[in-house]
Amino acid sequence: MIFRLLILLIANVLIIINCSQTPEIVTDDIVDLSYDELKRKYVTCKGRGVMTAQGKLPWKLNYSFTTQNDSSFIQFKDIFGRRVLFVQALPSEITLWEMQKNLQYDSDVDNAIPIFKILKSYDIAQILWGEIPARFQKSNEKSGFERDLNLVNFKSTGTQFGMVLDKVIFNFDSIGTIVEFKIFGRDYGETNLELLKGIPEKAPLN
Repeated sequence: MIFRLLILLIANVLIIINCSQTPEIVTDDIVDLSYDELKRKYVTCKGRGVMTAQGKLPWKLNYSFTTQNDSSFIQFKDIFGRRVLFVQALPSEITLWEMQKNLQYDSDVDNAIPIFKILKSYDIAQILWGEIPARFQKSNEKSGFERDLNLVNFKSTGTQFGMVLDKVIFNFDSIGTIVEFKIFGRDYGETNLELLKGIPEKAPLN
C-alpha cells in the first residue's frame, strides 16, 4: 500500500513539473533572400499557378513549373486537365511547344510572340524563384516596366523568405488583352522530375 502511494506521489510531482514548464515556441525568422541566395541555398524550386487572359477571347490555364539555377520548365493544362503547352526557358533560348498540335516555336526565330518580346530566359527564372527581375524596376516606381507599349506590373507578398513575387500582369495594348500569372504553392528545394525532362528532341505524335 505504501509502495503504491509512493508511486502515485512521484507521478503527480512529474506531471506538475511538466505542466509548469513553459512550452518552447519555434518561429521562422523572416529573412529577405535574393534570387542568387535562393539558388545557392535550395538549388531548385517547384510550384503551380494559374494564367488567365481578359479580352476578346478570355481563357484560363493552370500550370506547374520547376526552375533549377537559371533554367525553367513550365507545363500548362486546360480546364479538362489536358496538357496543352510546354515552355522550356534555358539560359540560351526559350522554346514553346504547343503539345496538342505538336508545334514548336523558338524565341530567336518567332519573336512575333508578344511574351517573347518582353521576357528573357533569365527573367522567367527570377520570376519563378519569386523575385522581380532587376531590369523591370525603375527608381521612381515600386513596380512596373513600360516597353513597346506593353505594361508589366508585379505584386509581391511577405513570407518567411521576405517579399516574394506571386503575381505578374501583362497589358498588351496592341492586341487588347491582359494576361495575368498567379503563382502559389512554391516548394523550395523540391523539383518535378517529369518537367525537368524538358521538350523531347523528337516530339511524339498525338
